[in-house]
Amino acid sequence: MGLIKGVMAVVPTPLTEDEESDVEGVERITDLLAGNNVSMFALGSAGEGMNLTEDVRVATARHMAEVNDGRTPLLVGGGTFSVKAALNYIDKVADTKIDGIHVIPYDGKVSGEAVEELYIAIADRSPLPIWLYQNTTRTSGIPIETVQRLRDHPNIAGCKVAGFDLRLTQTFLALDREDFQMVGAADSQFFSFMCLGTACSSTSTAACFPELLVELYEAIQADKLSAAREKNRAVMAFLKRIPKGAYRHNGESTAELKYLLSRRGICQDTCARPFRSLNAEERAAADLVYADYEHYLESGELRY
Repeated sequence: MGLIKGVMAVVPTPLTEDEESDVEGVERITDLLAGNNVSMFALGSAGEGMNLTEDVRVATARHMAEVNDGRTPLLVGGGTFSVKAALNYIDKVADTKIDGIHVIPYDGKVSGEAVEELYIAIADRSPLPIWLYQNTTRTSGIPIETVQRLRDHPNIAGCKVAGFDLRLTQTFLALDREDFQMVGAADSQFFSFMCLGTACSSTSTAACFPELLVELYEAIQADKLSAAREKNRAVMAFLKRIPKGAYRHNGESTAELKYLLSRRGICQDTCARPFRSLNAEERAAADLVYADYEHYLESGELRY
């Protein structure tokens, strides 16, 4: 696969009303992202990987890989803290064009040694490259010393670092090297991560607004700092208008993203319980945001 560059979208999982994989929704969101040259980070925490059955995760991963057909890098979630369950899942998707499996140590009370053993046990056996997932909003995180050791494993390809402590994140991003890629993760830190020199940074809102994030990425790559800074200010101001009520309830932006995607005709806004969908007031606020995004797509002008 090589180095992943540009924008990576944290992909919400399209679901039917009975919380099964939405085949047509998976096709549409994959085409939307691949068509904008956006790589995909699927079945993670914002993708409700921990809320879904193995059958749904397998069906979603396999269909996404089939539709993407290698157009853009695709990483999918292992979705469990069990080594045996993770390997069983990986075996069921290993014959597809998936580029890697990301694994998050959901149990925040285990030691760094246990987390290291988890990754080594999976990486030793997995036919697909493994990605570490440093997410202190969901777990106690992976000690940096553990990441330093794990990057020497021949089947561990990189690490996604989520969080809002820029100083700590910068320390992790410095572990990047030719055979081990570090990817930043936070909507509000996209500009900062790219300016720190990461080749790729992930953002949840790229899943429904890929054109906007690609435009920001291209502005940064043009080495015109003042223009890129102004573009980032506009993008962040626009994204802050998305309602946050469901986010505070769910701990993820899944409901907001799915509702906005439903407005684009991509998928339903069904969330996997216990996540809730937007209420009427939140939908009305999101409608205003989407109306302005439609204006942006038509005119190139972003109202914020």
